[in-house]
Amino acid sequence: MGGVIFYLCGIVPEIVIFMSCLFTIDCVLSVPRALSGQLSIISDEQPGDKTQPSVYTGDYEAPHAQPQIDLTDSVYNIGQNDKGDQILQHKKELPKLIGLSLEEEDRLMWQAVQVLDRDSAYRWLSKFISTRPWNCPFNRQSEWIEAILHAAERNNLPLCKELLGLVASLISIESGFHADPLAVDPSRNGGMEDMLQRAENKFYQKYGTFMALPPVARMYGAYKERYYPKLVACQTEWEIELIARSLAKDLKKDAEKLPAVVRNVINKKIDKLANVIRSKGSMQLKFSKARQVMKDRGDEYSDDELLDYMYTINGGVDAGVAALKPAFIQYAAWCAQGSELSWLFFVGMDYNYGFFSSRNMMEQIRIRDLSGRDLAVDGDLLHHDKKGKLKIEDSETFLAAQEALPMAPKDKILKAFLLEKDQEYIYTDVHHLILDATRERFGETPFAIIGRRYMGENAEIKYGTTWNTDAYFRKLDRHLNSIPWDN
Repeated sequence: MGGVIFYLCGIVPEIVIFMSCLFTIDCVLSVPRALSGQLSIISDEQPGDKTQPSVYTGDYEAPHAQPQIDLTDSVYNIGQNDKGDQILQHKKELPKLIGLSLEEEDRLMWQAVQVLDRDSAYRWLSKFISTRPWNCPFNRQSEWIEAILHAAERNNLPLCKELLGLVASLISIESGFHADPLAVDPSRNGGMEDMLQRAENKFYQKYGTFMALPPVARMYGAYKERYYPKLVACQTEWEIELIARSLAKDLKKDAEKLPAVVRNVINKKIDKLANVIRSKGSMQLKFSKARQVMKDRGDEYSDDELLDYMYTINGGVDAGVAALKPAFIQYAAWCAQGSELSWLFFVGMDYNYGFFSSRNMMEQIRIRDLSGRDLAVDGDLLHHDKKGKLKIEDSETFLAAQEALPMAPKDKILKAFLLEKDQEYIYTDVHHLILDATRERFGETPFAIIGRRYMGENAEIKYGTTWNTDAYFRKLDRHLNSIPWDN
């Protein structure tokens, strides 16, 4: 949440600065350079510093052979098209065999988990969900249990101990069983005012010179007088969301005085401000991911409808489980061995630092060893800049993969890597080539690992404490190891 406050308190003065300056500039020719240089939005979805993995989990063997799939039929325009369009086009090109493989994964998952009937599932959850460390409010227990069961059923997943226990743990970790999560973590020292003050101090360090300009100071002062007391009074994320929308509306109104070409650029940044709460609901799912999984499921929601849904008990859990589903299925199918439940850590950690990151970290280790490059292991096969644009030339894993597979066309490798956040990646022939080469030179490797990933300054949460993967792992470890699996 703290990252949101920094974003909110950073973008508003930034927009104000340039709106104020542009009101006083007679020559508009200098505007585009200033805008492109100063109105960038730093996403908290990007990783920060990269380090090697710290925890190695299991040496699992694949339950079934991976088919070799050839994806060289069409030429790819690397980095030219929108990534989402590229992925969609790529999936259309995938052979039918991949669909059959995903069906097989689903079948194996059902065999690997402890399935309960609905009454037994309800009773099992009720035995521990209101105890520590989950702490579901007892007077709302039935609502939350029903929401978890409904989400499993709605997403065609089994009512199994593994899914129910993991989802309950993630809700507890992400929101403490709040459909509208608190804006400030009550377990830490300080409050909203402290966060706002730190954000403002940080902004002045960067733009203090501009803030000294009279028109900037006047406009910023007016906005601060109007909105600062409202922000300080916020108790929940939804309240911040409403204020951000109101603030964006006012900024757009003031921007109407600017030339159209400038106004259009600024309005795009203001639109981002209106959706400043990126992770929403009880499972703190990124809204962009929620849009995607609901669309993939066949549900048609407008942004406002989906937003309202995610701030309900049922909606927040439903969207979170929909996003969780592919990773849950794949790790259960490939990693579950008897009563061994360590594969749940892969799913839980991926929910924190990006789906299939645990699988991809192992892939990066294979590529690193094959290429001999000193490769960062962070779970990202491709690199994106601060605005989310694909930057092929900076993708270390992509470059290393070309060295590891010198006979494979780089378009072919890129097409496979575009599926880095999808189940389908392991069924591409690029993955199979990497796996075969590693097996020949180094022997068998596990399907996935748990790694350390520092999320960087932009991932600061409440009170500025960095939510790194070690902290998340410790919370997940406490929850999963407290579940009465055998009861």
